[in-house]
Amino acid sequence: MSSISRTTSQMISNRMLSTLRQTNASLFDVQRQISTGQKQSIPSDDPSNASAILFLRQGLTAREQHEENLVHSAGVLNNADQALGETTNILIEAQAIASSLINASEEERQAEALVIDAQIKGLLDLANRQLDGVSLFGGNAGAADGGQVFEEFLGGIRYTGSDENLLADTGLVENHSFTSNGVEAFGALSSRVKTQVDLDPDSSITAKLNDLDGVFNQGIRRGPVNLTVDGTQVTVDLSDADTLGDVRSRINGAINAIDPTAGAIALGTTAFELTNTAGHTIVIADIGNAQTASDLGINLPALAPGGGTVFGGDINRRLTLTTVLTDLGPTVDFLGGLSITQGEQTRVADFSAAGTIQDLVNEIDRLELGLRLQINDEANGLDLISEVNGLRLSIGENGGTTAADLGIRTYGLPTALADFRDGLGIEPITGQDDFQLTLKNGVNFAVDASGLGTVDELITAIETAATGAGLTLGVNFSVGLATTGNGLVFQDTTGGAGTFTITRVGQSLVADQLGILKEDGAAATFQSADNATVRVENAFTHLVDLRNALLNNDTLGITLAGSSLEADTRTVTQARASVGVRAQRVERQQERSQDLGLLEQTMLSDLQDADLTEVITRFQQLQTQLQISLQMGAQNLQLSLLDFLR
Repeated sequence: MSSISRTTSQMISNRMLSTLRQTNASLFDVQRQISTGQKQSIPSDDPSNASAILFLRQGLTAREQHEENLVHSAGVLNNADQALGETTNILIEAQAIASSLINASEEERQAEALVIDAQIKGLLDLANRQLDGVSLFGGNAGAADGGQVFEEFLGGIRYTGSDENLLADTGLVENHSFTSNGVEAFGALSSRVKTQVDLDPDSSITAKLNDLDGVFNQGIRRGPVNLTVDGTQVTVDLSDADTLGDVRSRINGAINAIDPTAGAIALGTTAFELTNTAGHTIVIADIGNAQTASDLGINLPALAPGGGTVFGGDINRRLTLTTVLTDLGPTVDFLGGLSITQGEQTRVADFSAAGTIQDLVNEIDRLELGLRLQINDEANGLDLISEVNGLRLSIGENGGTTAADLGIRTYGLPTALADFRDGLGIEPITGQDDFQLTLKNGVNFAVDASGLGTVDELITAIETAATGAGLTLGVNFSVGLATTGNGLVFQDTTGGAGTFTITRVGQSLVADQLGILKEDGAAATFQSADNATVRVENAFTHLVDLRNALLNNDTLGITLAGSSLEADTRTVTQARASVGVRAQRVERQQERSQDLGLLEQTMLSDLQDADLTEVITRFQQLQTQLQISLQMGAQNLQLSLLDFLR
């Protein structure tokens, strides 16, 4: 009996203590919720909600950064919009000055030239504006810490920024472009000297598969291929092959493992070549729907039993900065180099020690002429870009054929006559000859330039007229491109006592426009002017044109500059419209982000915030429960043995 009594009392005591502990724990949790305002303090309090809360908190943190980026983006774009508006005003004012001075005196024009000079400086300041260290018009290579992306250079204005804009993460699927750049806003880089030659580098065994466009111009989709030698089939894994040499060695290794006398695969100039010996067949094919063999051009069929070689498709190797120049083949002359004239500066680009494309780029940089040599978008040639506004650029030969071989000669056989004179071209008079050549022996012939499209066609027309006059090309007369610099070289070897001249016919100005007018022909050899120079056509260049035309009292120059500035105004207006569209997009994204932020905050609050009314009520209930538990416990613990026996 006593044993049962002690056990029952212990059980009552334990239950009471357990109830008190649970009530105190609940009270502590409720007190924490009241003090913190949150339902849970650690993930284990409610694991089902913990991941959702963490996800929402991360989202809100990212949104805070997105909204900061949006605010900054809006500031940059709004400032760019304002600067472009001021640019438009400058250009409109310059156009008005040009129009008003068509019939003005020389003194009036020279006085207004000072105003245009001030406008050039004002435009330079606008183009260099920054906000919080970010250049408004420098693109993603904008100057920082007070630097300038437009700077005075060699008598012109150089743009050192990028043609790509800065991007910001604003929560959209794609990062948002939040700057303008000097190319889209001001047309700050030349674009005419784009290669006209596909350099098509040879397929070296060291060439990376990542640098190949493949037979179908979709790159190399690497994987295993099937190799069958005399009916025996094996799988050759090319999934981790790095170079063309890896492909060759793995396939040849597999062939040799079956029968080393069966044949081999080799790498030709632009494609693989599979050879089998007489009495053997070798087949390479894709596995299922894979494309590895097809991309490499090695999905080659079996050859006739007599043996032979089958050639794969062109694997189209791309140019990279590490491409070795010897892989471009012997047809490119790198020993001659380039004769480059930028404004008043003429320098020679010496490529004789160059080994890679990067070396060519470095040599152009070394000249410090404000030029960029870069691989073109198709990765099959080189473009030469001028960064300097207001200067004329000429890329010619230095005794060799380098410029023509690279396709970047500004005055070459394919150069369009429409590109002469800064795009004004030539103006033949229909129905008559345009210029006449008179040689030292008195023989003369005229040329009609109507319908001619290129320098090559011009040379052919001159040669045709010369042979028609009884001259023998290369014997007593020749015309061709200059071997140093640029222009046409005429050679009169008739040996006569007269003079060699090239004169106008009637009212035609084609000889002037081509730069071949020659009226004091004492010498037998004549090199024409280079009227096919390249320049950056933009507001800076045309303001410089207008200033110089005013200083030189050049009515035609004033008219042309005013017309060009009108086109520049349209360019700036289009750039401003683009900036405005992006600014509106940022504004809409700000509104969406704020709405989403409120929604996410509400969801987070529902998950983690405590309902204080409910919690306080619960706190009071628990206090009452604790009090009752203590009272009941006190009564139970006061019972004596006599109370129990009663």
